[in-house]
Amino acid sequence: MEQLHEKIKEAVKLLVQSHYTVVLTGAGISEESGIVDFRSSDRGLWTMLDPDDFTIQRYKENPNAFYEIGAPFFNMLEQAKPNETHIVLTELEKRGLIKVIITKNVDGLHQAAGSKNVLEIYGTLKSASCVSCSLQMEIKDVAADIEKGLPPLCPKCREPLKPDLVLGGEPLPPDYYKAHEEANRADMAIVIGANILTSPTKELLEHIDNLVIINLTPTDYDRQAKVVINDSPARVMKLLLEELDSRNK
Repeated sequence: MEQLHEKIKEAVKLLVQSHYTVVLTGAGISEESGIVDFRSSDRGLWTMLDPDDFTIQRYKENPNAFYEIGAPFFNMLEQAKPNETHIVLTELEKRGLIKVIITKNVDGLHQAAGSKNVLEIYGTLKSASCVSCSLQMEIKDVAADIEKGLPPLCPKCREPLKPDLVLGGEPLPPDYYKAHEEANRADMAIVIGANILTSPTKELLEHIDNLVIINLTPTDYDRQAKVVINDSPARVMKLLLEELDSRNK
């Protein structure tokens, strides 16, 4: 416990000294809201679903099957609420200590917690757009169809609505390139619940010297980091905020 507190103090010291801090979040924080990691080897959705079913080509071929197979995840998403990590990050943003949250997650929980400057580099499952006329709708407005495993249809042209997440075979959204710009400006990054194993995410951190990693398990970037905390993100972020508040008394 003492070692954990020392690491948190070191992370807070770096944070208050930083001029431009960005945060990168991944599936590890969504898990603490009840959303399982797609790629977790033991309990992730990829153990129940075939990732080849979630490509743009497969969607175009059979949108009905896409929604039928994905219905359990949409249900899980609908029930999820922000946890301590989301809440603390919103508070850090309000205090001006972090400039932007770059997230690999598609659940919209950062925004639900009140964060304003969020870049979703793999898109979002909180909205869907028409494949024909590009009309965008909130997923909650078409949830009844999805719960039945049916593709929601555009009210204007009756073509299927596609969730606004990046499927296999699709280009990355504009938020990814904005994230690169933000990362290039940063002198510090806090990585929370993200393993950073593959491109394109790992390129975001290449030029940041002050790196803090908060993750349950080791990552490929641990050697590069100034502080590594292998613990529950929600627990660590709660303690981090308490340490910040104690400095201000």
